[in-house]
Amino acid sequence: MGKLSDKAIKVAKPKTKQFKLSDGDGLYLVVTPKGSKWWRFDYRFDGKQQTISLGVYTAAEGRNVSLAEARDKAINVRLLLKQGVNPSEKRKAEKAPTQEAAAPRLFGEVASEWLETRIPPQHKDKFPELLKKISKTYARDVRMVGYLTEGKETADGFGTVPIVDLDYALHLLPILKVVNHPTRIRLHSTARNIIKFAKAHGEWPKDRPSPFADIAFEAGFAKHKEKHRPAITDAIKFGQLLRKLEVYEGRGDNLVGYALELLALTFVRPGTIASAKWTHFDLSGPMWVVPFEGLKMATEREEAGKSEDDYIVPLSRQAVAVLHELRKITGDGEYLFPGRGNGRTISENTLNYALHGLGYKGIHCAHGFRSTASTMLNRERLNGRRRFEPELVEMQQDRLDASTRAVYDRDDRLPERIELMQFWADRIDEMRTANVLPIRARKHGSA
Repeated sequence: MGKLSDKAIKVAKPKTKQFKLSDGDGLYLVVTPKGSKWWRFDYRFDGKQQTISLGVYTAAEGRNVSLAEARDKAINVRLLLKQGVNPSEKRKAEKAPTQEAAAPRLFGEVASEWLETRIPPQHKDKFPELLKKISKTYARDVRMVGYLTEGKETADGFGTVPIVDLDYALHLLPILKVVNHPTRIRLHSTARNIIKFAKAHGEWPKDRPSPFADIAFEAGFAKHKEKHRPAITDAIKFGQLLRKLEVYEGRGDNLVGYALELLALTFVRPGTIASAKWTHFDLSGPMWVVPFEGLKMATEREEAGKSEDDYIVPLSRQAVAVLHELRKITGDGEYLFPGRGNGRTISENTLNYALHGLGYKGIHCAHGFRSTASTMLNRERLNGRRRFEPELVEMQQDRLDASTRAVYDRDDRLPERIELMQFWADRIDEMRTANVLPIRARKHGSA
């Protein structure tokens, strides 16, 4: 008898990183950060470590694989191994002649098999959990498949959708809209390659074109260029905005107001605010730790061989006070800022619409809080010298470019960043009051 129970599986909650629940003797359940639960079986054949998918525990009605069914499948796999038969090869051999009669397989299952073909030959005998560290190319493929099957930010994945039901506009396009240009290209390429793999193995009708081919991909998006988002960089005008935010009353529990206030205090990316989870916060630290997988530049960092550390946002006293108030409203849920209806969270557009309503359309946007903080902190002087190094400000904004990579590689400079974040929160309090002094006129000893 295995170690798992139906109750243990049902109550298993997703974490920031994928984890396993073992049933013993090679059978285990993978729980993804998005909450999907996939059965897997690890085995060795001809001295090489291999994995076979045994179905999805949480899928559409009628396609679920229960614990008992997974154990039965595992028994069959073990019997094949005793007979000297490779279960994965046997499955592939059996699929082709019965494809028309067989039920369509899920995209996530086919994507997992495609990933197996992407393992570098010299690493075929390595355990799956080591592969990400061994091959950067394979690690990127894993990330792209993760986005496609599990989703990214506010866009849902389509791992549990039958592969023959895939549609570009319905399934792939929403994910492409929430990622940056380089990741968009990789996602589109990965999706096309998986369909090609499916067609080669009889999982896709030979006379049917791929849903991701013949798409005018670049025509569907604006030409890639750096955006110059509107932002206020004058202390007096920014103070006026802060006073308006202080009395802003949004719908319901005013989650948008809390989000804008926290955005001003932390100057993270709006998408980071939108996807923030309570499990990422330690209010006694006080720290906000954004998992590496959720960072905008995660793929670029990984490919460049740079730091893969989580992003730490030290929390000021003012930020902690906001979070304590917010916890009374959404603390029992997963997200700080859950959305209405089918949306998992609020979006950057929601924050921008609120700023438009306050009269700041074309003047200041949600992303503009980053430019405001960067500009003002770099203007700060103490006895005629910069109060904060530009690299420190860039580092706290989680930016990666030629001027800051060395800083990332050296150390995290956490004590200085804690000082910077508290200074900025105190400065916000100053600017919110009527008596705001010009930044360049401030003397030694001022807050």
